[in-house]
Amino acid sequence: MPDPDEFAKRIHNTLVAPEATLSELRAFCKEAVEYRFGGVVVQGCWAREAKKSLGDAVKLSVGVGFPMGGVTTESKVFEIEQTSKLGADMFDVMPNIGYLKSGMYAEFRDDVGAMVRAAGGRPVRVMLELSVLEREQKVRAAKLSEEAGVAGVKNSSGWGRGGPATVEDIRLLRESVSSRVHVKASGGIRSLDTAMEMVKAGADYLGTRSGVTIIEELKERRAR
Repeated sequence: MPDPDEFAKRIHNTLVAPEATLSELRAFCKEAVEYRFGGVVVQGCWAREAKKSLGDAVKLSVGVGFPMGGVTTESKVFEIEQTSKLGADMFDVMPNIGYLKSGMYAEFRDDVGAMVRAAGGRPVRVMLELSVLEREQKVRAAKLSEEAGVAGVKNSSGWGRGGPATVEDIRLLRESVSSRVHVKASGGIRSLDTAMEMVKAGADYLGTRSGVTIIEELKERRAR
């Protein structure tokens, strides 16, 4: 069993529900600091408050174009520029999957590339909603995203059409990009066993709302 403190660094605890409240956000950030997660993901409207609560203890990621990705590239660029000023350290971004499925590969890559440039060196990971793509499209999406300069690729937003993370999709992402690009698994990761499966398949990071549950389960198993 891995060390809980080290495993917590893989977890990006996530609070992106539209009905999330300020009090929930503050409690969520307090947990993140206590458990020293590798990051948290919130919607842009909460960026300033989340950064205030997290300080420099935990990295703040903002969901951009979330959860559909069909807004204009210029809108997504503005979100990144604005939330950078509010304290975002990194970004989980939605590309235009419709471009990809239409065979508009240059437009897809340009959409992602514009967001990478707007981030000004802050890590950008792209949510590829793999459940709506054929295998060849999944591979192409990952490779185009790497060409656009992303720091990481992610199987799903965990909220839109991407579906839960699967071992097969995480393996495919890991095989489709170079070692320069990290892989994040997201969607349906609610237990230690599932989290461990994703790491074994090649996930560097885990997007989940169950980070506390997973770490407590890990501590319990190590104590047996």
